[in-house]
Amino acid sequence: MSPSAPLTSPAPPRPYQRTTFRARHRPVVRGLAEAFFSADGEVEPAQLDAFVDEVDRFVSPASKTLRWGLLVMLDVVRWAPLFVLGRFSTFEGLPRAEKTRMLEAMDRSKIAELTLIVVAYKTIMSILFFESAIELSALGYPGPERHRYRRGLPLTTPTAIPTPLAAATTTTTTTTTATATTTS
Repeated sequence: MSPSAPLTSPAPPRPYQRTTFRARHRPVVRGLAEAFFSADGEVEPAQLDAFVDEVDRFVSPASKTLRWGLLVMLDVVRWAPLFVLGRFSTFEGLPRAEKTRMLEAMDRSKIAELTLIVVAYKTIMSILFFESAIELSALGYPGPERHRYRRGLPLTTPTAIPTPLAAATTTTTTTTTATATTTS
């Protein structure tokens, strides 16, 4: 290759987006979101479907070990109705009220691992769900027009507060004087 020959740039990298959830996990995540945030059906189904992708994007950059653990937790939730409710069904096959009842039972379970599964996904999903501007405004968050930090704090006049060292010095001096008077 001669020095005057133009260098060819390598092919641009292909767009790559890691996804963690497999096809069997996605309905479980949607069911969890439905039970946590749409117990009465107030959240649109399209919003729940988009939320599954958002949770997947949040979990995917995590370490391989953490991703594996979160997937195992989803598999446990998927088959938990057999053991928690005694029903021969998967989690995604339950009606919304039964999903909520099962998650409440897992949350109050004496088996700490079941409680931790609910807490792990409830924490992740709550952070993501209530981060959207729509949900923040529904909670009463004023958004950009917030003026909390613009008001000034009232100024107070400083008062002289005796320090413990100054108080100890005056009592020591008084005690020494009294002792000297008594001995003479």
